[in-house]
Amino acid sequence: MQKIKTVFVLLISLCGINFTNIALAGSHSSSLSIGEVSAVIAEASTADEPSELTDGQSGDTDFPYMTNLKALATVGEKDPSNGLALTGYPDGNAAWLADNDTVRVVYQSESYANYKSETYGWAMNSGVKFTGSHIHTIDYDRTKFADFLSNSSKANTMFKASGKLFSDVYNMTGDLVVPKSQGGKWGNQTLADGTLVDFKPDYLLKEGDFFFQSFCGAWYEKAHRYGAGLGFEDDVWLTAEEWNIQSFFAEDTISTHDTLGLASIVVDIKNEVAYSAPALGQSGYEKILPINPNHPDYVVMVMAGYNHGVEPAPLRIYVGKKGLDADGKAISSMAPARDQFLARNGLLYGKIYGLAVENSRYRGLGINNIDLEEKMLDAYLKDENAPNTFSGKFFPSSYQWKGWDKTVSVGDTEIFLWGDKKEQPKGYTFFVGDSKTEHPAVDPDIRNTRYVQNMTNEGGILGVELPNLLNELRAANGDLPESISAEVVRTVGAYEGALVLDVADKGVQPGNKTAAKWGEDEQAKIVANDGLLWAKTADADLLILDEDSGNPQGERKYALVLDSSNMELLNKGKGHFLAFAGGKNNPRAAAEIAAYPGAYSKTTSSEFSGSWNISALVAKKANGSFYTIDELAGPAEQMINSSIPTNESTFIGVVQHAGESGGDVAANKGDQGGQVFMFRLNLPSQDLFAQK
Repeated sequence: MQKIKTVFVLLISLCGINFTNIALAGSHSSSLSIGEVSAVIAEASTADEPSELTDGQSGDTDFPYMTNLKALATVGEKDPSNGLALTGYPDGNAAWLADNDTVRVVYQSESYANYKSETYGWAMNSGVKFTGSHIHTIDYDRTKFADFLSNSSKANTMFKASGKLFSDVYNMTGDLVVPKSQGGKWGNQTLADGTLVDFKPDYLLKEGDFFFQSFCGAWYEKAHRYGAGLGFEDDVWLTAEEWNIQSFFAEDTISTHDTLGLASIVVDIKNEVAYSAPALGQSGYEKILPINPNHPDYVVMVMAGYNHGVEPAPLRIYVGKKGLDADGKAISSMAPARDQFLARNGLLYGKIYGLAVENSRYRGLGINNIDLEEKMLDAYLKDENAPNTFSGKFFPSSYQWKGWDKTVSVGDTEIFLWGDKKEQPKGYTFFVGDSKTEHPAVDPDIRNTRYVQNMTNEGGILGVELPNLLNELRAANGDLPESISAEVVRTVGAYEGALVLDVADKGVQPGNKTAAKWGEDEQAKIVANDGLLWAKTADADLLILDEDSGNPQGERKYALVLDSSNMELLNKGKGHFLAFAGGKNNPRAAAEIAAYPGAYSKTTSSEFSGSWNISALVAKKANGSFYTIDELAGPAEQMINSSIPTNESTFIGVVQHAGESGGDVAANKGDQGGQVFMFRLNLPSQDLFAQK
């Protein structure tokens, strides 16, 4: 039957019929509504019972350190009102109140257009359509959402509506993007002189004028999250394109370094407008994450990611001055809404800073030869005998974005400067390493100016504190600081024996392997850490971590307990296994079954990709009522989250699963499969520690 469906879809496609956003007779009529799938992709142990090998059913869900995990939404499901399907892979995610009775879950899809398979076109108000990544909003009844984990109801019983996060988008030259036929342009296929270049035939887009390239990690930042006047002035969604699309272009015709690059995007949530912000860089990032600046006139953000494939590169932050235009002058009251929004949030005038170490201190870190062509930071992470702490400074490169009419090609920005000997700060050298640094996570305690960073290539975690940030911003006298001091700790090293997971009696993977260690060769370490959340509860500081390694045994999701005094593990070398998913050796894949019935497509790896603490959204006050939007404003939401014990906290997360990309997922042009879910932890009390 599936083969007949596939042939039918192919035939109507060849006939040139456009069925985007509407139901196809036969193939689409069976699509499930958002929240109707109740089976989960996540597993506690490898399937070994007939019921765990049934299409449309879950595998083993007896999770050792979670009390429950339930599906909220699954790629391929459709909104019964607007007919729009959820797309994948699910990646960056968050949740907030759409109104006092409605929880809005938001996730973005990490899609690569014709590199894999195109999503349906996302139409903007201007008429332009974008394929590739989408950013979905899903609204749920708040009362039912709060009770969801305590009953057996499906998520469709609390579903209210779905949509997209924005309906207008501006490009890197500051222009509203319109259809290609009307002169519209998008950075990843536009040269600095404005020339639009197309992809080679195999990668030509069919579902849209342009495409958003693989939105990965994202962040929802509330206005004044750190207190009155501190941080962003508006509620924003921060995302970015990432990776490198050189393979999309014909050989020897164009270098992606000659294009405007990959967009750093800031969404004005209230007005549903997305702005490219080239001051943040044009090279692509995995995740952009604000940190408390402690100063009302500045914003500071962690910039984690791929740097357009140019490496080695240092860890990077952005420092921006609020209220200024690209020339460093006070923004005019006559400036367009675009510039008013970006300026008041510090996104027109700023610089990108890279982490450097004093030359005299490299030998103490086990680096005997300072070489900008070597991945020195990776070598440090792998050296078990190297010290766990060191000092450094963030310095800017000589490049700074100068305005919309002066946007240059990405190759002429800062990306090649980190390795330039002439760019090295006096007495310092940028501490360069592999550019594949995935999610960072900022300390939820707003009193602190620190974060942890996944060092994905080698599998370690670094903690970074900016101990003198306020004084250094004050010393800048209204301009950008010369440098920002940093104290760095190796939270988890990238060497054998650095981490073993407590799996209780679960975590059994194919071939009787254990998720306590990674993969078929059973390495006792982190491997390809990707998703990361720092959650501060009443009794612990937790890192919820997800791996993305291509492990044929299935990818892991687990929790690490931090010592908040020093950003090291409270239980050295120990984490708690939560779940795994996918893997080429998975018996569910061998049985060709899926959580979404009929969606099996191939045997392949999976990836959990981030979590979000929703505890304050579902918590109730002493009188039994929910907290209102006003009561959750600014730092209040985090204060409530921090008052709730770990095992009473509630989270959402996502899992990416290409192995379930067939059936309705393919028919509805959802690209790659996956799921959004809700869960609670059940960690042993003896492994938690109340941290003040």
